[in-house]
Amino acid sequence: MPAVVRIALGNLWEHKSKTIILGLLIMIGVAIIIVGNAFLESSKTSLQRDFVENYTGDIMIHGPDVENGRISLFGVSAITVGEVEDTPAIPDMDELRSIIAEYDEANHVIAHQGSLISSMMMLSTENADPEYERDPSASYPYGYLFAGSPDYYEMFSGIKLLEGSFPSQTEPTILIEKTVQENFEKYYGVPANVGDKVLAIGVLGGQTIREVTVCGIYEKANVDSAMIDLCYIDPNTARTFANLTYGSIFAEELPETVDLGLSSLSEEDLFGSLEDDMFDISDSAMNDTLLTEEDYDNILGDTSMRDLLNTVDDGAWNFMLLKLKDRDDTPQVIADLNNIFQEKGIMCTAVDWEAAAADFIETTGLLSGVFTVMIIILAVVVFIVIMNTLVVSIFERTAEIGTMRALGGSRGFIRKLFLTEAITTSGFACIAGVILGLLVCFILNACHITIADSSAKVILGSASLGFIPTVKSVLSTAITILLGSILANLYPVSLALRITPLKAMNQGD
Repeated sequence: MPAVVRIALGNLWEHKSKTIILGLLIMIGVAIIIVGNAFLESSKTSLQRDFVENYTGDIMIHGPDVENGRISLFGVSAITVGEVEDTPAIPDMDELRSIIAEYDEANHVIAHQGSLISSMMMLSTENADPEYERDPSASYPYGYLFAGSPDYYEMFSGIKLLEGSFPSQTEPTILIEKTVQENFEKYYGVPANVGDKVLAIGVLGGQTIREVTVCGIYEKANVDSAMIDLCYIDPNTARTFANLTYGSIFAEELPETVDLGLSSLSEEDLFGSLEDDMFDISDSAMNDTLLTEEDYDNILGDTSMRDLLNTVDDGAWNFMLLKLKDRDDTPQVIADLNNIFQEKGIMCTAVDWEAAAADFIETTGLLSGVFTVMIIILAVVVFIVIMNTLVVSIFERTAEIGTMRALGGSRGFIRKLFLTEAITTSGFACIAGVILGLLVCFILNACHITIADSSAKVILGSASLGFIPTVKSVLSTAITILLGSILANLYPVSLALRITPLKAMNQGD
């Protein structure tokens, strides 16, 4: 064993109290970082698995980008004042299906595909008892609406039907999540069983109201999912909520003949006094001009164009979702599809699951950012404490250092000595910190900690708190702390190198 190592180990043993304090400080810091990174890794992994398997698939394809906002599976997100833009429809679904089929025929990577419409809704009823005392734990039934094509339900086959069936593709029906059903009954005091009729109110697009029949009750495939209050509805009703009508999708020209009769009237004719002939409201005049039921029906004139524009486009969809045979192919498939869309001039964009679930990713990303700041603060504090402790140790060991210099110890020898001490202390402390961190993760996982609060689920990414340490995060943490501890020794070592035998003897006097 080299002399410098023997002396370093002897010094650490001689000053074992300071060595233990420094070691414990480093060990606890390493353990905290490992547990925190394990929690963040678990949250993201759980969120990805949940959304890819049950909601977003590996790839989401949406229509034209909006000018001020971001398109996700849950609509357009934008910081704006006024009405939020509607989620655009895919311009030509048949052509898109053809492109996907040709691409898959050449590459054999797509396992499933499905079309989807999404919106937001509230549930109400016409049968509520006005004297019913509402359960204080109940909140207004509110959440997301999904409407899928038949192949969508094949793609996400993990939906657990408790009773009833999936929504019809043509009839106004709704599949309600069990928690939504329970909240509905608590809030209104009336049942929402299979066969009952409820009012679905679209939150966006002018609050359209439609009466729908409850076709089934279901439970999430993943009970710990961060997804909250999701109901499935028939596509045509969903299209009215998502404003997927012919009038909103296609630009219609004005008819060739427009009634311009009002333009020939003067201001006096339009807004004259009640004594004018056109505003004769005497009893005789009223009796002579009684309006019939047909007059009331036709008061707006010809509304055929309006009715046509308000008709839902039964081929319109907001999204196409894809599941791949191998998830690792996702980046390449996205790049290939976007190149094809650009070459063919198709206003579509393919994105990954993180963009599809961006609203949920942002919350976990915020938590990750807060944790990162906390880790930086912790590291800075640890390094400052280490540095101060070493500085004090240097002053206490002035006589020892001066003696070594008097016996012929060079500056290089002193530097190697303190570097060896730092590496030895930090190395063993990092190993102990890794063991402690992994042990804490194992214990916490064994406890199966779950949370019930829905807001906390969204922030944490899951109702079940898991801790998944990875080899990469463990090694990066240990190496970072080790290097940081060595760097924290640089200033104390520079002080030690300034100590001369004469200075040591003067301090001894």
